[in-house]
Amino acid sequence: MKSRILLYGVDNFAGALASRAAMRRGLSHIAAGRNIAGVAQHAAAIAKEAGSAMAEPRTFTLGDRKRVAAQLDDVAVVVNCGPLGSEGLLALVDACLATGTHFIDMTNDRAEVAALAAHDEVARRAKTMVMAGAGFDYAAVDAVAERLAQILRGARAVTIAVKQGAPTLAEARRLVAALKAKGETVKNGQFVPARAGERAIEIDFGAGPERAWLAPWRAEATAMRHRGTYSTIESYEVLPERAARVFAKGKLATALFNRGWGVRRLEHRLSKGRLSPTALELANGRAVVWGEARTPEGIRLCARLETPEAHLWSAEAAVLLARCAVEGRAKPGFQLPFAIAGASLIEEIPGTFWREIADPADPIEPEPVPLVLAALARESA
Repeated sequence: MKSRILLYGVDNFAGALASRAAMRRGLSHIAAGRNIAGVAQHAAAIAKEAGSAMAEPRTFTLGDRKRVAAQLDDVAVVVNCGPLGSEGLLALVDACLATGTHFIDMTNDRAEVAALAAHDEVARRAKTMVMAGAGFDYAAVDAVAERLAQILRGARAVTIAVKQGAPTLAEARRLVAALKAKGETVKNGQFVPARAGERAIEIDFGAGPERAWLAPWRAEATAMRHRGTYSTIESYEVLPERAARVFAKGKLATALFNRGWGVRRLEHRLSKGRLSPTALELANGRAVVWGEARTPEGIRLCARLETPEAHLWSAEAAVLLARCAVEGRAKPGFQLPFAIAGASLIEEIPGTFWREIADPADPIEPEPVPLVLAALARESA
């Protein structure tokens, strides 16, 4: 029985983070990628830091599906840690399906998620799992929506809001494209057209109220798994100040932006040209997913999932999901993270905290007096 984990893309930032997360968990793995020098240097650095060869270097490109399949004979699960392009992604997925190897994708690109979802029937026949969204943008939101539904039985509406750090250049490009795109929210079981930023709400992410703007692309992702649970789904996001100005300045600025005015300049201003977070940002950064679930009777439950910096949490989540697959918890077909990892996404990733938020209208029960203090009080009387 195959039992090895292969992390593809360790020659880029996200893959290297995932490999180091595996090392911290004591998981030996295959550190793979396309660049021979990059893969070798990474594996050598892991060996030096861990004191043992925990990351076996393996280099291959994705041009030939049969050659890719030959690299997976001893692999139970492949985790893709970076963008591959449509051809590369399909080649790697097809090789996994041909060899009975589970596939987990960290990226959050909507086109890639749709392409993986289209493999559901084939993956079921092959008794193989194909998973999208192992990173923060899908997995953390998925965890919040699912846990709220488990705690508040009968909830039919959910609102999600996300706050994370400054984007890299690639993330800024995806964000700007999402701000321009036509989107949808889910209302009473139906998809309803919605524009990014067309309304805003005030959310307390733990340090006082902050403005979060409508982010339809997140509601669409949540609906992929939770539309059967929730009939109404809305998602919001705290935007960098420069991005929020597009909506705050009025209809003319928004119209010009939607026609492409200032797009490249905005991408670079949001990211400051950074290809990856700095070491300081990784060490000190925090991300938060706020959620509110509501029942038709008006009962509501609010909670926050607070995590380490989003890239670090993504790396830990991807490795956790790979470990779950190796342990036999994978389900055939297309899956999203919570279906496999469950509460582990909240409870097992270091630095992650779940906080339920009390409603100010709820009565506060008096705290019991500790027995020692009660005895002292009686003696003094």
